[in-house]
Amino acid sequence: MTRRYRTAALLLLAAALLASVPVLYSLHQARAQAIREKYVQLDDVASSIGRQVRSTIGILQELHREMRGSGEAPCSADGLLRMQRFGMRSQLVKSTLYLQDGKVACSSSGALMQSLVLGPYSARAPDGVRVYTQVQVPGLSGHEYVLLERDGYALLVYPEGLISPFVRPGLSLGLFNSMDGRYTARAGDLPQRWATDGTASDDKGHFIDKQADALVVRRVLRPGGTGVIVATPLATLDARMNQFAHWFIPIGIIAGLVVLGMALAMIRRQWSTRAELLRAINKGHFFLLYQPVFCLQDSTCIGAEALLRWQHEDGTVVPPDRFIPFAEDAGLIQLVTRRVLELVVKDLSGFLRQYPRFRLGVNLSPRDLQSMETPQLLADMQRAIGPGIGQFVVEATERGLLEEASAQDVVAAIHALGIEIAIDDFGTGYSSLAYLTTYPFDILKVDKSFTSTACTEAVTSQVATHIIELAASLGMQTLVEGIESEEQAIFFRDKGVIYGQGYYFGRPMSASALADFLPLHSRPGQLAAHNVTAPAPPAGLQPRPG
Repeated sequence: MTRRYRTAALLLLAAALLASVPVLYSLHQARAQAIREKYVQLDDVASSIGRQVRSTIGILQELHREMRGSGEAPCSADGLLRMQRFGMRSQLVKSTLYLQDGKVACSSSGALMQSLVLGPYSARAPDGVRVYTQVQVPGLSGHEYVLLERDGYALLVYPEGLISPFVRPGLSLGLFNSMDGRYTARAGDLPQRWATDGTASDDKGHFIDKQADALVVRRVLRPGGTGVIVATPLATLDARMNQFAHWFIPIGIIAGLVVLGMALAMIRRQWSTRAELLRAINKGHFFLLYQPVFCLQDSTCIGAEALLRWQHEDGTVVPPDRFIPFAEDAGLIQLVTRRVLELVVKDLSGFLRQYPRFRLGVNLSPRDLQSMETPQLLADMQRAIGPGIGQFVVEATERGLLEEASAQDVVAAIHALGIEIAIDDFGTGYSSLAYLTTYPFDILKVDKSFTSTACTEAVTSQVATHIIELAASLGMQTLVEGIESEEQAIFFRDKGVIYGQGYYFGRPMSASALADFLPLHSRPGQLAAHNVTAPAPPAGLQPRPG
């Protein structure tokens, strides 16, 4: 399977997976929304029960405050009357009492409570309220009460009455003592671990018990005091989930189809662009421009770099950084490289016969350095132009050297053809000194991003100088790109740089324009005369007689 088919298959697989994501996300959101709503309902019930408990404790606090403030003896006639009135303020309070030495001294219920035995209290809150649980009234078997007491004043409460108003199908309710984890009132199925283990709860008191398959709210109303539990089976979520699913799933399906459509459109566009690129190759829509390269030491034009352009069918000119990466991914780069070398033969065969020592640079894509077909294409170009005609340089970026083993073989084969190799854009990408020692490079090109700051105070102003010194230490020549002023040209000439390129010397031009340009910039001094520092080529670049 070719790379492009693998890419298309992977894109389709990714599209299918992406299309399923919105649907799965919709189901997840439907469940999450149903859980959020259910927690709101459980929280509301827990809060209502909590208010009942706090209201009862509030009656005790008020009883304590009023009885102490009245100065009346608790068991006097006036005191008992006052206690009876408090007992009638809430349906939850069965009796008001006054205790002495753990026994009932008197109560609003008369002699019925005189034989009440309390035993030790179960818990004591920070405000001094003692809680007695599992209190039984003589003669009323099967009923357990809770007694709340402070400084002898007490309320006898039937705890089941605190939760009974909220009992409904699908809810389990409970009150528990947070000190010993004992339930004081319960309705429904309440595992003991819910009362004793609060570590599973989040900061809102929510948790899901997968073992019991239940959604649970657990709250302790006061430190060391009463706790509330409200729970519901997870099965009760199903109906609500179905309601949400009616909304979320269609939205998810639509979103998934949109994602799938976008992916298919991208694949179609890729194949469409590939067909367009093939058509451009076959119909000759590619052309070359040539940017002069000058010798900085004598300001003469000694060569040029071939720059590929694509003239689109709509007339626009597309630069290589727009289509070369796509040609690599589509498996068309060798066809593009073949076309570039064919254009060199077509454009410059006659020119190079006139100037056999003219240096011509041709760019190779990173993938070209991974194929042994590349040296063969270069050899075909040399044969078509003629043996010994032209001095050729191929320019490779560092990205093309990542596959070291295969690239070394290709680089060695190119060198065997007598073609020099330049490392382009050094320092801007995958820079590694190992490349400079592993591969037999002849020329190191200084990227224009470093050229522009070389004569300034910018933090990168010394980078170009360091690259030049590095190249010299490795026995390599240097070519500086992006020279745009005489000041820059002189600066790099004084640094010992041999080759320079940039708008100061000349912009990219057609082959015919290059043929007119070279004679005007082939001798020292001509550059200044033409307001362009175009260096003159060595004697070998003079045209052959006749």
